[in-house]
Amino acid sequence: MDYGLAGRTVLITGGSRGIGKAAAVRFAAESAYVYVTYSSNRELANRTAEDIRRSGGSCEALRLVLGDERSVRDAFDRIERERGGLDVLVNNAVRWGEEAPIDEGSGEAWSDVLDRTVTGTYKVTRAAVPLMKRGGWGRIVFVSSSLVRDGKPGHTANLASKAALHGFSRALASELAADGIYSNVVIPELTLSEWVTHAFPPAVLEEYARSFPTGRLGTPDDVANLIAYLGSAANSFVNGEEIRVTGGK
Repeated sequence: MDYGLAGRTVLITGGSRGIGKAAAVRFAAESAYVYVTYSSNRELANRTAEDIRRSGGSCEALRLVLGDERSVRDAFDRIERERGGLDVLVNNAVRWGEEAPIDEGSGEAWSDVLDRTVTGTYKVTRAAVPLMKRGGWGRIVFVSSSLVRDGKPGHTANLASKAALHGFSRALASELAADGIYSNVVIPELTLSEWVTHAFPPAVLEEYARSFPTGRLGTPDDVANLIAYLGSAANSFVNGEEIRVTGGK
């Protein structure tokens, strides 16, 4: 299948590792020009970009701090200067806050998570949309989590911020379709990213995998395949959807 991504410009927030990195690799394999953002770990982002370039793809690391208006403006000024526009935005980066019961967590921590994840993503998307409108085409993909539906104690701010992005995407889908811009949400289950494989013992992951009809946990590549499709010209009519990547769980 031709995804129609050759020459397209893609921005992936938090694209240095995990699902973001897998998506960057996938888009680059379709001959898109990819920017992966970082907030502080420039070395890791540069390493990701270099790995993609060594494989024949086009990728650059770009500093972008969610919630920082100046940082967002500088990032999009660079994209416009270097590429003339933007075609695909993958809102992958989030700010995960403290894990605490509702009656023990601080209001400051709540505000910090929502400001960075919700308001930060809003600022990035607001900057991206005019560039897409100018080109008469665009795709926006939000990366969420199955915990939004399943819930998890102590994560009220984290899950509230993720859930807010579902409503944000649905509003964009109806608002921007006439401009040729689609917006969708991808909802992965627990995925075998670098963080997960370091955080959980292998025996725990193996036991959890047995609860999946597929008999295994998903990988970042499994999620990236869907992100690339939703962010491509091959997606001609999927808009305003929330699509789970759970292996049938």
